[in-house]
Amino acid sequence: MDVYFASRKDELVLTNERLRKSKHGNIADSIGNRLAEFEAANSLEEIPMTPPPRRHKLSGNMANYWSVDVSKNYRIIFEPYGTWSEHDLSSITKIKILQICDYH
Repeated sequence: MDVYFASRKDELVLTNERLRKSKHGNIADSIGNRLAEFEAANSLEEIPMTPPPRRHKLSGNMANYWSVDVSKNYRIIFEPYGTWSEHDLSSITKIKILQICDYH
């Protein structure tokens, strides 16, 4: 999949191992693993719904977004990017990472 970021700063931090560890501490390696899984996948359909990534669609005020686990509490929040269908996950070939947070 093609991975985009909400800001240039986020892209710099998340794609640089040293900066990622500095900002995100003990979850930095898991973030790197999830990013590698996104880049290796052809579409969102290939990201498992089972742990460790546990892809899932969000609801409520975050209904247009998806997430994957990076730890027990933290998630990578992202949205499909470009042309896609919610009913055909193989059509989601581009995503934009919005944030890494604990939304619970």
